[in-house]
Amino acid sequence: MAFVYEKIPEGDRKYFNSFNLKSPFTDKLLYSREWTIDREREVFMVGLGGQGTYESEIPMYYALVWGKSVIFLDTFCNGKGDYDTGIEMWWKITKIKAPICLLKDNDKMIEIIKEAFDAMGFAGIRNCVKRVNFEYIAEPVYMQEVK
Repeated sequence: MAFVYEKIPEGDRKYFNSFNLKSPFTDKLLYSREWTIDREREVFMVGLGGQGTYESEIPMYYALVWGKSVIFLDTFCNGKGDYDTGIEMWWKITKIKAPICLLKDNDKMIEIIKEAFDAMGFAGIRNCVKRVNFEYIAEPVYMQEVK
């Protein structure tokens, strides 16, 4: 199975809430409506808030949950094109904070991150995106406890 972007089904809400993801701005628990998920590999990604355009100073923050591990990402993106001709996306992932237990799976983790952003498309619509580019991907910072 591959990643899909979808509304979080009510049946998955308890699972989603079990990770206690919080807004980086309010420190309140996140109530997301959509996620990018690969159920077979037990991976999902969700936006935490922010801006994240190339022109902004504030990134768009994401959490990617892989198994029981939470990875935090600071990102910026840009797109060119339109729905009719297709949109080409560019991503800069400027910070990756991951638990130390994933150090041995660094390359696999980076590939999963790229797949999740590719599947998310533009504003959650994948079929209008003709290409996803990664202009920059930061080296992950591995920590005992990721917050």
